Amino acid sequence: MKAKNFFYFLLILFSLNGCSDDDNDYVDVDGLAPTITLNSSNIKTEPGRELIIKAKIEDKDGLRSIQLKNTDFNLNKVIDLTLDSIVYSFDLNYKYKIAKNLEGDNFPIEIIATDLGGRVFQEKIMVTMDGDFTNPVFTVAPDEALTVLIKTQTRLNVKFTVEDDKALSIVKIEIPEISYSREITTFTNSGKTLEFNEPITLPSNSATYKLSITAVDKAGLEIKKNSTITVSEMPDFAKMYLTDVTDAAQLNSDVFGIPMLVERTGAYTYKARYYSEAAGTKVRFIPQKTDFSPICFGIDPNDNKVLTDDPDISLPIVLPAKGYYEINFNIKTGTYTFASYIPTDAPIAIGSPMLLNATDPAAGSIPLRIGLVGGGIPNAGSWNTAEPLILNQNSENKYLFSVEMNLTAGTEIEFIIQTQHSWGWWPEPYWRWDRGEDPELNVANGGENPAKWQIKKSGKYIFKFDSHLKRSKFYPID
Repeated sequence: MKAKNFFYFLLILFSLNGCSDDDNDYVDVDGLAPTITLNSSNIKTEPGRELIIKAKIEDKDGLRSIQLKNTDFNLNKVIDLTLDSIVYSFDLNYKYKIAKNLEGDNFPIEIIATDLGGRVFQEKIMVTMDGDFTNPVFTVAPDEALTVLIKTQTRLNVKFTVEDDKALSIVKIEIPEISYSREITTFTNSGKTLEFNEPITLPSNSATYKLSITAVDKAGLEIKKNSTITVSEMPDFAKMYLTDVTDAAQLNSDVFGIPMLVERTGAYTYKARYYSEAAGTKVRFIPQKTDFSPICFGIDPNDNKVLTDDPDISLPIVLPAKGYYEINFNIKTGTYTFASYIPTDAPIAIGSPMLLNATDPAAGSIPLRIGLVGGGIPNAGSWNTAEPLILNQNSENKYLFSVEMNLTAGTEIEFIIQTQHSWGWWPEPYWRWDRGEDPELNVANGGENPAKWQIKKSGKYIFKFDSHLKRSKFYPID
């Protein structure tokens, strides 16, 4: 071969060996496709919730990319792993939020891993819309403290309703001191609801017991309710409540105010002042706030001149006409009286001129109005007296005010009743609360700000305030 031709041959050979693309820079270790190890092959979730796709992807030859695909989710995510250094192992931890309006039950997500040699391995994760993230809830439950009166046959009526948004698994009722234990696994409403109402006989002597109710759903989420039961002779209750509802669920679905706290006037004696919004209103009295059992005072059917404490037979006091009533009663003797009355305090002069600055009349005035001032209130400012949610004065009863609002479950709301002021000042009159936690009455031009109330159920609510009684209530109306 001539020297010139031999030189050109060597130049071409050097060029072929010295130039290559990136894919040929590596050397196969095992020449096998990647491996994918899933944390779970089934992710249980629900529309509107975020899910996390977890897996470990490995390849001894090095990874090029990982792709996640699902057409219903509009998901086509490619993770490029051709970085400065070769990636042999990758921990996938990808978050994705499901659309709220998604329809369907089962959705496979493809995980496609490709190595530097172009070899591909694929796995599938099944995403199903049967996830359970909500604990069961008691819609009716015993109070934290219950009093059972000693009788010839002393009996505690255990009554509660527990519900789950998906399905209950087991409910346990226990009173260890008397070796009472009950487990229930059969439920109504497609396995979502248990309505329990059974009597338990207790020894007829003074004692204290612990009642425990535990509800667990199919996902293992649980809720527990504990009550202390005191068995005794008729106690002199520090607090007594008036109820004008007959369904225990209504005692538990309110935000506050149902039942209504009444005044204790002496040993075993109480005075209830109440506004009957219609003729024929029926009222009874209970020392516990969440149920009519174990004690409910009402007219004795065998002697209508006295009250009985038996919730199974007590009859309501019927208020014959619309208006204000005063009811006095003694729970030890059973005696009671009731009569209508007309309040002597002046109603709030809604609409009358109110000076913006009492020391400077020239600053002008606005019509007097009151409303809810606080946080979480729809169509109102946040703790801004210039933008309250205005309360509407009742046309027939000038002491009565109300307003309706739509609220979403989980919302936290807090407020006082306050006079509106264009500049954000805090003039009188205003009404706060007797205490921050679980308030039971209003305090004019004093009191405490409330703790936040959390809304349990979405829907329409009504707030009612009586400036004469200094009582208010807040409850769902749909």
